[in-house]
Amino acid sequence: MVYHQKDSLSQNFIKHSALVTELLEVSDINKDDTVLEIGAGKGIITYQLCKVAKDVIAIEKDFDLAHDLIEEGKKIPNLKVIVKDFLEFNLPSVPYKIFSNIPFSITAKILHKILKSGNLPKSIYLIMQQETAKKFMGIPGETQSSVSAKPFYDIEILGDIDRTNFTLKPQVKIVFVQFKLKEKSFIKKEDKEDFFDFVIYGFNQWQPTVVESFKNIFSYNQLKSLKKIYKLGELKPSELSFDNWLLLFKSYQKIVTNDQKNLVKIFRKHYNERM
Repeated sequence: MVYHQKDSLSQNFIKHSALVTELLEVSDINKDDTVLEIGAGKGIITYQLCKVAKDVIAIEKDFDLAHDLIEEGKKIPNLKVIVKDFLEFNLPSVPYKIFSNIPFSITAKILHKILKSGNLPKSIYLIMQQETAKKFMGIPGETQSSVSAKPFYDIEILGDIDRTNFTLKPQVKIVFVQFKLKEKSFIKKEDKEDFFDFVIYGFNQWQPTVVESFKNIFSYNQLKSLKKIYKLGELKPSELSFDNWLLLFKSYQKIVTNDQKNLVKIFRKHYNERM
């Protein structure tokens, strides 16, 4: 049976539970886990998750799509169905993992919401567009998304998914991606907001180079010194290595005045309002 999605949800549903079983076998999800599913639809993934996880929280925005799942959930003791927009959902306070076939059009928004959480999931398994996955991996160059995610997660494409496995065949390559939480994050929890502010600012100045992007934040002499230390040259933000993004942020924390840091915070606020 083909389930027709609403255009606003932009979701391509999986047709076969056998595929879900195969994907779960290469994940690390087990009977000790609480698993969050985003965009549960009619439950092709949900029911398979309930077989292998301790508890499953299924989030579905569309009540019509979730109706059967809600009814079926009454018979499944480890399933909780929530009808809500994930972008407005409060993430769990307990340890958890995520396994989802998310709406491709809002993949970045979903991942950025997760990254901002104070309780990061131990692992995330997503069916997503290959192009988007590569942006989060920093291939071929670093992006705002990759620099934001890499301090916290090791990211790997576990395999390709044939497009014929979906109710509405996607026109792009689809992959299965793992985000594995690092044992120790490269950015301290208390510095995370400042780091996101810094990265968003650096990637959204519409300037040709890293040096030009930060010319109103670092002083002339500071930039001259940093340019030499980190060999910034004429590098674009996407050409700066992830390691050097981290080092540049550490320098920003130490040497930039609070007034200049406030400019970065204000920029991010306006940026978020536009998005």
